[in-house]
Formats: sequence, C-alpha cells, structure tokens
Amino acid sequence: MPNILIIDDNAGNRDTYADVLQGEGHTVLKASSGEEGLAKMSAAVVDAVLCDLKLPNLDGLATMELAHEKYGPIPWILVTGHGNEDTAVASIKQGAFNYLTKPVDLARLKATIESAVRLAAANRENKALRRELGYDEALDRIVGTSLAIRHVKSLIKQVAASDASVLIEGESGTGKELVADAVHALSNRAGRPYVKINTAAIPRELLESELFGHERGAFTGAVQQKKGRFETADTGTLFLDEIGEMPLDSQVKLLRVLQDGTFHRVGGNVPLSADVRLICATNRNLKNEVLNNRFRMDLYFRLNVVNIHVPPLRERREDIQLLAKSFLDRLNRRHHQAKEFSEGLVQSLRRQDWPGNVRELENTIEKVYVLSQSRILEAEGFEADPAARAPAFASGNGSAGAPPSYAGDYPSRPAPTADEAIRLLVGLPVDEVEKRLILATLAHCGGNKSKAARQLQIGLKTLYRKLESYGIKIGEDEAKE
Repeated sequence: MPNILIIDDNAGNRDTYADVLQGEGHTVLKASSGEEGLAKMSAAVVDAVLCDLKLPNLDGLATMELAHEKYGPIPWILVTGHGNEDTAVASIKQGAFNYLTKPVDLARLKATIESAVRLAAANRENKALRRELGYDEALDRIVGTSLAIRHVKSLIKQVAASDASVLIEGESGTGKELVADAVHALSNRAGRPYVKINTAAIPRELLESELFGHERGAFTGAVQQKKGRFETADTGTLFLDEIGEMPLDSQVKLLRVLQDGTFHRVGGNVPLSADVRLICATNRNLKNEVLNNRFRMDLYFRLNVVNIHVPPLRERREDIQLLAKSFLDRLNRRHHQAKEFSEGLVQSLRRQDWPGNVRELENTIEKVYVLSQSRILEAEGFEADPAARAPAFASGNGSAGAPPSYAGDYPSRPAPTADEAIRLLVGLPVDEVEKRLILATLAHCGGNKSKAARQLQIGLKTLYRKLESYGIKIGEDEAKE
C-alpha cells in the first residue's frame, strides 16, 4: 500500500484528509510541522506528500525543497488558501507535483493522490533501472570529477549491494552523510526505512533510549513505550553519524547488539531483534581513538568492515568550481535569478584551503550571493574565512599531512572585525567552531602551545588532547609537561 504523508498544523484537516485516503486503501502518516514531516520521511518510505503551504517555522515550500534535496523527487501536493494560486503555480516550477485550494474538494484530492502515486511508482521503476546501470540520484549528489571522488563513488557501488557495515571517515563538512545516503540508495534495502541519528547530538543519558527504545515508566518522563532507532530501521539501514563521540558505556551496548543480534528496550526484559544494515561516520581518526583508549577496539573492527575515506576539499581542488556552480544553481532556482560567477571569483575560490570543506564552501557561496547587488558575482565580494589561515593537518584516514606551519603561509589581509568573524562561523557545528578557534589561536601564538592554552583558558593537557584529536602529533617531551 502506498504511504501518504500529510503535513498540516490543523489537526482537523489532517484527520479529514487521512480518513479519505485511508478509505482509498492508502497508509497515512501525519505530521503537524515541516520539521516533523521531514523526520517521518527519514524513518519511512513515502510515496507522496500532501502539505499545507502555510506552516509554523518551516513553510510548505521550504519543507519541499529540503525533502527533495534529501530524498529525491517525491510527488509533493501543496494545499493553499484562496488568493495564493500564483504562489502555488510558482511552486510547481520549483518542483511541486500539483496544488489544491481550500476548502479542498475531496474528489479532486483522491484523483490527485492517485496520479501522484502512479508517478511515484514510475519513479521507483526508473530508479531501479538506474541502479542496475550503476547510477542513482543520491550518487549524483556527490559532486566532483576528481580522481579522489571517482574512487569514493566506485567504492560506494562496490559495497552497496552487500550488508557489510560501512565506516565513513573524513573531516567535518566533507559530505560523509551524502556518501551514507548513496550507499543506502544503491543497496537492496533502498525501498526500506533509512533512519539517521547524530550520536553527538543526543545527551549521554538518553542515547541508549534513542537507540533501543524504552518501556513506559523506565525512567522519569517515560510516560509511554517508545521504539528505538534499531526497531524503526528494521529491514532497512541505520546511519550513526559522529560515532567517534559515542561514550564508552554506549559503545559496549552497541557492540553487544552487533555480536548477539538482540537488544532490550530500556526498562524491558523481552529480547528484541532487528535486521539492520549499519553505516557509521566520524570526523575523528578512530585508529588514534582506539590507541588512546577512547574507542573500543572490538567495536572498531565490527564497524570498519568496509572503510570509505572522504577527502577534504583541499585535496580535490579541481572539484571546487563544480561544487560552487551546483550551489549557485540551487540558489538561482530558489531566488528565481540568474547570477553568475566572474572568473576572478572562481580563481579566488580555488586558491582557498577550505578547512570547513564543502559545508564552508556552500555557506560562503550563499553569503556572496545574498550580499551581491550585481548579477555577476565578483571576487571583491569574497572574503575567505580567517580560520583558513590555520594550517591543514592529517586527513581522516590517518595519513600524515604536512607539518604544521604557523608562519603565515597565506597572503596577508586586513583582520576581520569581531562581528564579521562570528558571522563566518554561523551554520557550522560546534565542534568545528571549537577546532577553528583552537587552531587560529595557536597560529596567532606562533605555535606556542603554553601561550595558546593560557589565551584559551584551558589546561595544557586539554589542548594537547584536542590537537591529537585533530591529527597533530605531540612529542613525548611535550606530553610530559
């Protein structure tokens, strides 16, 4: 039975649409906001979406755009009030399948959903054919023609068909989640649930409940039984992002599941099992984490059956122009404009080291785009992140990078104001902001770690530990200080 997702902040509308569609034999999922709708889509295969145009926080168009970026072209039907027909028609140009006006004619609703379901079935058949030929939209979203990226795509195709665990390593912002998406999309589980969880974003005391679920009354606030991500991902794929941040006690429990194939909900006594393909990602060097007793060796070997290293942007500079163009095209579609890069700006982009990698490049393109009043985006409007002055270190696969250089290998430029520096960090993860601050402070102190630790107001040992996690080797004499 086709799965139809209804997104509407009006409970009465949700229930009315659901009754009609369930009467037609459809399975219905309901969400009261765009954010909740996207979460539902991450946990279940959705054939079509019926979405109100006006939603709190994230409106229907923005929700559609995010869904299409993450999950591909799902037939999207917008529900709009009278007087918004022009907006609805414009939304079709942005990728919507159709629109309905309020009050919704229920006969038209049935017919529109049936058409959307037929399109979804055709898309699945086309996707299956593309998969047989070795292509997929998720794979196409990994932009680049460099040798390094071609190697990553080749690995994805090789490992996707198996059920082997995959460990994706690489610096923050390199696109590890896109690689995980492609592995799932090309796998035999592509039509099954694809569940994602960022282990670093879940409080330590709640992580076990998120992974394995809990029974009612298991702890304060557990007012009802809840399924964990393993159960939700049954027969599909579970993606654990930032696995290197998982605390040791949680690592033990995850290892037990991988060894025995069973688990218990928190507060439960009944053993449960789930058929799950596991994909993990980390911006840490897990080999170093194992050596420093911060990650279990037995779990590392369980997860690292197949290793995919996603290279940093500085190691595939030939892809920078392609990536920048893809971000520009997306912004042009979103804002209905036709802006272009000047050759000077392209060359400026290619000269940067991009310590924040693809994510930083995307944020920079959007900043230049929004601030430019001209159709041609010029190099004068581009300012590299001041943290780019910090040196590049060992890559995520453990290979040694160039020795740290604090002498200022980059062209001098006027120092940014405090407000400018803060704006450049907006949109980056907290751990990436911390890393840039530490490396920039170290560079400012000429490599003097004691001075840098004092300025950062952290202990010297803490600084050493942070630097080691970034792949910077600390000498034995220094470590004893």
